[in-house]
Amino acid sequence: MRTNTLKQKLKAGKATFGAMITFPSPPIVEMLGYMGFDWVLIDNEHGSITVDTAEESIRAAELTGVAPIVRPVANRQDVIAPFLDRGAWGVQVPHVNTREEAEAAVSACKYYPEGQRGIFSRGRPANYGMSGSTADYAASANANTLVCLMLEEVEAINNIDDIVKVKGVDVLFIGSGDLSQSMGHVGQQAHPEVLAMMEKGIKKIREAGIVAGCSCPDNLVPKFLSLGVQYFHGSVGNFVLTGGNNYLQTMRKAAGD
Repeated sequence: MRTNTLKQKLKAGKATFGAMITFPSPPIVEMLGYMGFDWVLIDNEHGSITVDTAEESIRAAELTGVAPIVRPVANRQDVIAPFLDRGAWGVQVPHVNTREEAEAAVSACKYYPEGQRGIFSRGRPANYGMSGSTADYAASANANTLVCLMLEEVEAINNIDDIVKVKGVDVLFIGSGDLSQSMGHVGQQAHPEVLAMMEKGIKKIREAGIVAGCSCPDNLVPKFLSLGVQYFHGSVGNFVLTGGNNYLQTMRKAAGD
């Protein structure tokens, strides 16, 4: 398996920035790599990306050096494993609320002795079996596969002391959108109570020596950087909306409309 540059950057203490894409478009993924994004979130949970269409986006990411991370629709081995077998460098598992759910996610991502992922050493990440032994591939995959777990409900933050004890987790990511919803503040990601809950979670994550990630409005990124958060992402949809609106407004103004 390829060396995971995203894991290397996180271990070095660097802040990393990704872009979420919810539809299959290898050319756009390729552009994100050339633009310099550290990673791309290929989203199976909220968009039209499937196992089969994800594979070409993963290839495009590898071509331009941006780490391909998949968000599966569910925390199940039969959902997670096919994306890894097609070459994803890691997964960002949604809605992990308990230690048991965290352990299940790690087990689905890792080969023995770190987990129970079904062995397959003839696929893309193993160079189709043409380099090294099965044991060598399994060890490399365990070392390079990134496991990010999303904490998106109050239950997850309440259970965080147990969740941070799970071995094999690289990133714990607090999703402010669903967290705000679970707190009764739908869509209010900057609500003081939501921010306080996020800060509480980030403090626990950092104290446990795990990389912290979060979603937040762009203007709050500096605040969370100062709290030690290293793992952020925007979205291709928002990039298009922002860039498109700015362009159109400028052109309409120039045309005198």
